[in-house]
Amino acid sequence: MVSYPTRGHVYDVVVVGAGVAGSEAAYACARGGLDTLLVTTSLDTVYNTVGDRVGLHPPEGTLMHELWRANADADGTVSNWQLHRAAKYTLERQEGLHLLQSNVTGLLLDERGRVDGVDTWEGVPRRGGRVALCVGSFLRARLTVGELEEAAGRLSEMAYDELYLDLEARLVPFKEVSLTADPANGVLAYEVRCRVIEPSGLAGDGFGVPGLPGLFAAGLCARGYLPFEEAALDGVRLARALLGVRGGRRA
Repeated sequence: MVSYPTRGHVYDVVVVGAGVAGSEAAYACARGGLDTLLVTTSLDTVYNTVGDRVGLHPPEGTLMHELWRANADADGTVSNWQLHRAAKYTLERQEGLHLLQSNVTGLLLDERGRVDGVDTWEGVPRRGGRVALCVGSFLRARLTVGELEEAAGRLSEMAYDELYLDLEARLVPFKEVSLTADPANGVLAYEVRCRVIEPSGLAGDGFGVPGLPGLFAAGLCARGYLPFEEAALDGVRLARALLGVRGGRRA
């Protein structure tokens, strides 16, 4: 189904975060027939990795594998910028998938207490039958370079503070993790401290969030640090879980 996102449009699924896990989840959902919205704070960082080039061993059946085959050099490495451009182009031309640049600030719940969309900083609600959080290292993120600290989940990328506070108020349990990036290509080393969902905050399938039906999570924000290949697989597995849910019940 082609999605025409007019005001009041209700998607089958809203994926928050267009890193590796979120992009993989949204792509697989759309290919599986779900009307999908992928929301990111910046369309310029879709499927971003770290550094100028990255060496990958992509699992088959992932968007990563598709992109790597078309763009990798003979040594198996691929330019981060080329990977981003190819991923964004592929996602934007996928039928049933709409990309939106916006900052998600909280969840929307229906009268039964079921998650049915997200709120944004513009004040425009984005409705969906399910919401998947793939926000990586951006929940209450604090980035430190030397003595400088800013609210960011990666260099020059803003944190999801309001979304974190909304989830915390809804009693989603979190723990803090610390991630470091080594100096490379003239960029200083930095550290990111962020929140990830405690294992007890996820259902038996590893993706649903108990107490908030209709809410799912995958990638770093649900697992802690993951290599890019594992993040890609987690996004695909999340999509399989979402494709197995119809009308709030397993198909």
